[in-house]
Amino acid sequence: MSAIVIRAALVVAIVGFWGIWKKRAEVLRPDRGLMGFYAISGTLSIVCASGGFLMSLESFSVAEALIVHYTFPLCTILGSLFIAHERPTRTQVVAGLLIVAGVYVGVMSGDKSLGSLPLAGLAWGSLSVFGISGQALFSRRFTKKRSFNNMGLLFFAHLFGGAILALGKTALTGWADLANCTIPFFLLIAFQAVTGSLFAFGCFYTALKLIPAATVSLLCTLEIVVAIALSAVMIAVAPTLHEVAGCGLIIAAIVCTTLEGKSERPE
Repeated sequence: MSAIVIRAALVVAIVGFWGIWKKRAEVLRPDRGLMGFYAISGTLSIVCASGGFLMSLESFSVAEALIVHYTFPLCTILGSLFIAHERPTRTQVVAGLLIVAGVYVGVMSGDKSLGSLPLAGLAWGSLSVFGISGQALFSRRFTKKRSFNNMGLLFFAHLFGGAILALGKTALTGWADLANCTIPFFLLIAFQAVTGSLFAFGCFYTALKLIPAATVSLLCTLEIVVAIALSAVMIAVAPTLHEVAGCGLIIAAIVCTTLEGKSERPE
């Protein structure tokens, strides 16, 4: 939780400095109609999605946490019709199922078993799925009614979300753990803030303005494929056969969705 709060504070500082430097007053002073949207977005993306996933790791193994978390594309697909008012196609539903299968195959080796999943991990993992799916659907529906500034959303979502987590942590556990935050650890958190928060959420919000929430969620699962590929290149960890097979299923799901999208475009 401390790491998420620090990441949120760094994003707020970076975007705030950029807004002042570029004299973008509309980024830091949105109208009242957008403040509610920003507050809900911060709760869904920072508190629920990020906080829920990391807290699930206290009860889950990494493999178990990933399998539960990557059910979110399927949840987004199922919720698209009712929340974003976008009817999912059969191909998208099949792609969502393929991705769940791909994640399972990729992270579970032959000697592993899900067994009896702990209730605490399931609760936190479900909160994470609710957060990321809810953010995708809520943002997609909102952008159909009015426009919003991506930088403003990044600033206020992290401001509200980080503040909620900071207040909760102050009341529940305190901040004694910050004594363990060394300079290398802080630099790692700063790197994650730029890549995993600022850049990733910025692209996520931009994509939701252009394509359906179901498609955005499916594309987000390429994260696992990229992570496995970068592990091989950057830290010389060769992928296992299970990981290669899992990535193949995920890529197949993405390709099917992309080809379907092209076939539906008018000539």
